[in-house]
Amino acid sequence: MKKKRRLLRSDTFWGLTAALLVLLQFWWLPGEDGSAADSYSTTVDGKLGLYRTLSQLFPRVDRDALLVVPEERACLVLTSPDRYPNDQEQSQLYEFVYSGGTLVFAPNWDDPECEMRLLGIHTTKRIWTDSTTVTPTTPLVVSTTPAGDAKMPAESPKPGEIEKTLDETEASDKNQISSPEEMLQKKTPGLTPAPGLDPSQEEIEEFSTPGEIVNASSDLVDGSVEWNSSADLEVPSYLATETLVTSTSDRVEVATWPMGNGRVVACSSPDIFSNRSMLYRDSRRLAVRLVERGYLHGRDNYSQNTPIVLSEYFNASDSYAQTGVLFSPSLRIGTLQLVLVAVLGIWLSFYRFGPAEEVSTLQRRSLTESAQAVGNLQYRLNDGGAVIRSYLEYIRSQLRRRYGSSVRLDQVESLANRAGMDVDEVRTRLTEAQTLAETAQLSPDKTASSLRWLASFQSRLTGNRDEKAT
Repeated sequence: MKKKRRLLRSDTFWGLTAALLVLLQFWWLPGEDGSAADSYSTTVDGKLGLYRTLSQLFPRVDRDALLVVPEERACLVLTSPDRYPNDQEQSQLYEFVYSGGTLVFAPNWDDPECEMRLLGIHTTKRIWTDSTTVTPTTPLVVSTTPAGDAKMPAESPKPGEIEKTLDETEASDKNQISSPEEMLQKKTPGLTPAPGLDPSQEEIEEFSTPGEIVNASSDLVDGSVEWNSSADLEVPSYLATETLVTSTSDRVEVATWPMGNGRVVACSSPDIFSNRSMLYRDSRRLAVRLVERGYLHGRDNYSQNTPIVLSEYFNASDSYAQTGVLFSPSLRIGTLQLVLVAVLGIWLSFYRFGPAEEVSTLQRRSLTESAQAVGNLQYRLNDGGAVIRSYLEYIRSQLRRRYGSSVRLDQVESLANRAGMDVDEVRTRLTEAQTLAETAQLSPDKTASSLRWLASFQSRLTGNRDEKAT
């Protein structure tokens, strides 16, 4: 006869848990919380357009989300970080710049107040001179495939080649673009407006941080550039600073200063590096020029094929802090495998294999513990009459066992003579005990007094005359 197998509820739970852990190793359900302003983002605040534009103009453009600073001399672009560097990370940035690296920095749009004393960078919340204006933005969709004519330079660009490349990119459509809408479609490869999405000005103002739009000028580009910023840049007075971009209100929007063998390029706004700015010719040229100024901060470093590194460390590292690092992309699979082994081990412990174990030792309760347990139960019930009634039945059974039917509990004279006690006392006490036995909710003190006398009386009936009934 074939035995029918039945799946237990615990087996279902542990089996589904193990299957879920295996599934999570291939498909992480929570997904990745990417920044809306990093170099992977296709939003208007993202930097994907900057990354692709720089990749066409410079020989080596990398992203780095694992290290605070590159291991080699480089031009580090840190724009709109989700969090600002702490004291230890600022020390690493200072050593990187002092040793010959370059830092291009722009604060976070929603958190414009930043101070890095070691680097001389200080930005505060902008106080608008005129009316506050929110930049109108158009939702973007960035294609994931690079443009067909985009080629990575094989070697470092020579002086003037970046200007020539930008001019050639714009020469073909210089006389054909007549409006910003056409410019959105033409300029950055792979970056086009999303069809069918046209947010209203009210929606933009509700979900955007206000910023001031001013005209800015720079020696790096011809003409003026529309500059949108929510922060003010405080230029350090103790350093040999050079102003790169100024607004019409004589505010310094971008400044640079040397530090050791390196250089710092500080901007008041990350908007110039955003996908939206990459769609416009003037703002795109200025963004490239600012990065180029950091890249070519010294002719001695120009021939060293210095890479440009877009830092993503401060956008990704804060998402996996403390114990959360166990579920970071680099350690997640190993953590899930350890949890899976633990689940299988717990599941296995639910079952025992082999013959049944024989229990050789039996623990028995003593009579004293049993009496205490019964007494505690009776005390909680507050029903002493039942206890007295049971003890009277016990005395009757002992009399029948010892003397047969010739001696009964109602024969007071005979019982008094056998116990050596006064007849009136025995009659009074037995009558009182029988009355209490029929009483409900008897108090514990009366119950104890009656039981104490009955126990002494029973002891004297058995021949023990050492105790006197009380």
